[in-house]
Amino acid sequence: MLNILIVDDEILIREGLSKMISKQSEYFHVAGICSNGREALDILAAAEIDLVITDIRMPEVSGLDLIREVKALYPQVRCILMSGFTEFNYAREAIRYSAVDYLLKPIDKEQLFGLLHQLAAENRERCERERRLRLQLLSAYLHSDALDEASPPEFALPLPYYAVCVHRAGDADTLQAGSERMRMIAGPDADCLVLQPLLQLWIGYFPEEPGPETLREFYKPLLAGNGKVPVHLGTSHPRMLIRELKAAYAEASRACLAGLYREEPLYYGSFRDLSPQPEPVLPALLAAYWKDFTENLQLLNLERIEEWLRGQFSRLKELQAEPEDILRLCRRIEDEVIKEFPEMPVFTLEAQDLLEKSLLACMTFREMEQTFLGALLPPLEQIRSMRSDLGGKAVENVKRWIASHYNEHADLNFLAGMVFLTPSYLSKLFKQETGLTLTEYITEIRIKKAKQLLRQEPNMKVHTIGAEVGYPDPAYFNKLFKRIVGVTPNEYKKIMP
Repeated sequence: MLNILIVDDEILIREGLSKMISKQSEYFHVAGICSNGREALDILAAAEIDLVITDIRMPEVSGLDLIREVKALYPQVRCILMSGFTEFNYAREAIRYSAVDYLLKPIDKEQLFGLLHQLAAENRERCERERRLRLQLLSAYLHSDALDEASPPEFALPLPYYAVCVHRAGDADTLQAGSERMRMIAGPDADCLVLQPLLQLWIGYFPEEPGPETLREFYKPLLAGNGKVPVHLGTSHPRMLIRELKAAYAEASRACLAGLYREEPLYYGSFRDLSPQPEPVLPALLAAYWKDFTENLQLLNLERIEEWLRGQFSRLKELQAEPEDILRLCRRIEDEVIKEFPEMPVFTLEAQDLLEKSLLACMTFREMEQTFLGALLPPLEQIRSMRSDLGGKAVENVKRWIASHYNEHADLNFLAGMVFLTPSYLSKLFKQETGLTLTEYITEIRIKKAKQLLRQEPNMKVHTIGAEVGYPDPAYFNKLFKRIVGVTPNEYKKIMP
């Protein structure tokens, strides 16, 4: 929009020129008309003016004096001089004071409109350059953790106040429809930063501090949609200091993400609806329930795991947990699964990143729960199926190794690696199938072998038998044998036929 001020002491000329310009293009806006330079300076002080079209000869303040004042006070404003006088000195002085052009009365329409279109194009280019620079600086303030307290000197907001709106939608078409409506209605009074494919940050500018209802009406165009695809908005408190942009975004984001717990597809959340920043709920949840999860994970009890997960999501919903708390719990669960099944690429870094993006794109809490369970449970089912196929063979292979190497040190990590299982899973599986821990089973095999040697080799020393079955310490062997058999090795040798 090219905002034009017309200054001429002849009413027919200024009104006729105003009508002619207004009809030519919707981009030309006559913001004011006045009869002398003094009135023009008053209008310039109160309104946004891009171009002054002024007569040279006027009472009080002449056109040349007006141009001189305009260039001193408002150097960005362009000027056009009109006159019925053809003297070269006037034209030369107008150029000296940086008037854009010098038009003779009666005004040549083609010459005037050609000049206005040229100035409009230059004005659009200038506004676009300023907008691009402003967006770069806004992005820097939003994403940087270390900025000077003062804004850069070249950075000025279009109006004194601003308020942030976070805009989310369930699909790209709906997001774009709202954005196009917003740009059409708000025009230069709003900037947009694209943060994620389905997440935008809008910054609206206001001449006065806006109230909640003003903000709601201003950002209402973003709620464009068919009523089926979710659209969520959240607005911040109005602010003046651009260094507070990051805090304003955090506030608007919380207001927007409260829509996770709403059933209606179109949701508008205001800063005034926010409760105080809650304490993180994750530590309390983990302290109370984490052991149940890890135990069932080791046993791959998927039914109990799913029950546990749904229980945690139910608690998160009751607490109206912040999305970051939900993500923290999901990350912690992923890390535990990776730790328990390192031999299985359940969650690669790429898969974790993709899952987190999918969770952030969810528009409802139910969708977040379903997305996470849908990503976690199928891989665990696949692992359980593989483990089921290998499970019996794994235990039998371990038992065969122990039978052949009972007198050697049986390292759990070695045994687990031998059958491609994790140590914790092998321990659980072995206990399930034999009723004994690995240590108990090895001890049982060794004591059986010792009893056999005591019966069959009466001339062998007890300490030699102990060493033969894997207990080189005679005292420990005697103590262990008596605890299990009920008598010492020597007593056992005597009572056996």
